[in-house]
Amino acid sequence: MHSVKRLAHIDFNIPGVKAVGMELMKLINAPSPDMEAFARTVELDPAIFGSILACANSPLFAGITEISDLRVALNRLGMKEIRRIIFHVVLESAFRSDNAEINKLLRAIWKQNLAVSLTMQRLIQDCPQVKALPMDMVGMIYPLGLMHVIGIPVLAINYYDAFAKFIAEDLSQPLPDIFAREKELFDGFDHFELGAEMVKRWGFPDFVPDIISSYHVPEPSLDTDSRTLHSLLRLARHLAQEYGYAALPDSPPGYWLQGNVLDLSGVNEDDIKADVMDQLDKILKMFR
Repeated sequence: MHSVKRLAHIDFNIPGVKAVGMELMKLINAPSPDMEAFARTVELDPAIFGSILACANSPLFAGITEISDLRVALNRLGMKEIRRIIFHVVLESAFRSDNAEINKLLRAIWKQNLAVSLTMQRLIQDCPQVKALPMDMVGMIYPLGLMHVIGIPVLAINYYDAFAKFIAEDLSQPLPDIFAREKELFDGFDHFELGAEMVKRWGFPDFVPDIISSYHVPEPSLDTDSRTLHSLLRLARHLAQEYGYAALPDSPPGYWLQGNVLDLSGVNEDDIKADVMDQLDKILKMFR
């Protein structure tokens, strides 16, 4: 069946992701972001507005005086941190459910996402191929880590009862088997396909859904730069698991390292772990 027809009955409106958040992601992804339009849009959502001010006044960024003006806060934070805040606030709300067991899994996945994103960001300085990527791809590294399993909330809202049964009965299986089980239970869909479709609808560059749809495949048919990001994501998943942040059962040894194309000779895992754990702790405190 044609993919458009297959997807026609899928609801991609994740309840926690607001229209304001989606507009902000589009604005921040523009080649030359209109910061005045961005500020006006932020002012429409008290939660996002408050998060930006809280971050600007946090110990990481605080100046001599406390900031209450949004535009001053945006100037203090800078574009890199603004992007991180927006992606964090908007995407975090997708990983929640009114079902206690589903919510428990989604919150664990969100913490895994954070660990993966921070690890990917930290690895840039240690991986020559990643440092050499075009700037538009480097700019997508942090959100890619946060979004790579966005298809799981899509499965949860479209197959609510079946998904609740799935996490109760099937999550004891090893990771590759769990992926196959998704297709068996959810009309031939898995979270890779639905996640890729979700980010396409959000207007992200084509290489982002391409990587999301194939990150479970060791050697996908991707161009050289996308393969670099693909390996970076898988390496970060491996390291996040080593840190104890795997939301799903442990994968077979070396599973996420299969097909790796990165030069890892300059990677010091102990240093990366220390840096990531420090950043993760600060972010979790900031966004409680």
